[in-house]
Amino acid sequence: MKKVFKANLYFLIILILEIVAPIFLGQLYYLLNITDARVVLFLNHFILFIIPAIVYIVITKSSFKKTLRLNKLGLKQISLIILLSFAVQPIMSFFSLIGSFFFTNEVGGFVSEISSMPYLLLLALIAVLPAISEEITIRGIVLSGYEDKNKYVAAAVTGLFFGILHLDPHQFLYTAVLGFLFALVVRVTNSIYSSMVMHFIINGTSATLAKLSNIFLQGMEAVNEVEELTLKYLNLSEKLFMLFMFGALAAIFVVIVYYIFRKLEKISREEENNGDKIIELNYSFRTVDDTIEKDRILNIPFILSIIIYILVMAKII
Repeated sequence: MKKVFKANLYFLIILILEIVAPIFLGQLYYLLNITDARVVLFLNHFILFIIPAIVYIVITKSSFKKTLRLNKLGLKQISLIILLSFAVQPIMSFFSLIGSFFFTNEVGGFVSEISSMPYLLLLALIAVLPAISEEITIRGIVLSGYEDKNKYVAAAVTGLFFGILHLDPHQFLYTAVLGFLFALVVRVTNSIYSSMVMHFIINGTSATLAKLSNIFLQGMEAVNEVEELTLKYLNLSEKLFMLFMFGALAAIFVVIVYYIFRKLEKISREEENNGDKIIELNYSFRTVDDTIEKDRILNIPFILSIIIYILVMAKII
């Protein structure tokens, strides 16, 4: 089985599990009297993402370290990744804004609901858990299937998958963009720890802001509901004004992100030259054989994943 086909098939299976498994898990949790949303969230991530990843690696007899890119990062790389994590957030906010014009921010409401819990527990559920489970799934196993593809192509496809993975129309745009950047930083550094750090910081920022809102702004849930209504029912001129303001800020940070990436690539090449790690070569420098050329991205699992996502979002299934 070809690498890309296997990666796309794995994603398709995870997507189907995401849709179908909660029905049965809900019954199981009911029988076991598990009603705490925090426990349910943890169990869902573990069952739907961690266990399948372990099963996949065992069945395919793959190397955990190679498949998941468990390679250490240098101090300079970590510093730039942290800087990058904050620099991408205005860009994320711009695409999130676009989604808010059309869809309700269900995730934002959920985070607000659980923000009263102890901060470290909130951080663990919202930042640590997804930074491990979702990264292992997309930037670990799925991205490993695209190792013979151009890094931008691999980042675009896995970014699309990351947007689909959330099964939320409001989240699709900004998570797809983030997924593209996460995959790119993993390919540049050859380490999944880079996207894990970024994922943790971005989600951790949201969790921290939610916690601060819960502490200093009582009745924040009501405020959130008003904000959602306001964004969805703004007139065209108001939407265009907000798009211009957020878009201008995002454009500035796109330039900043570009230069951080350039610097990160330079440092990663230096690490390679120093023999600290092996950074994969760009696709343009690879020797492309017939097997790789025939390993097409647009295959049956890929198409089925898109169709299923559209049907779920349209509430047809």
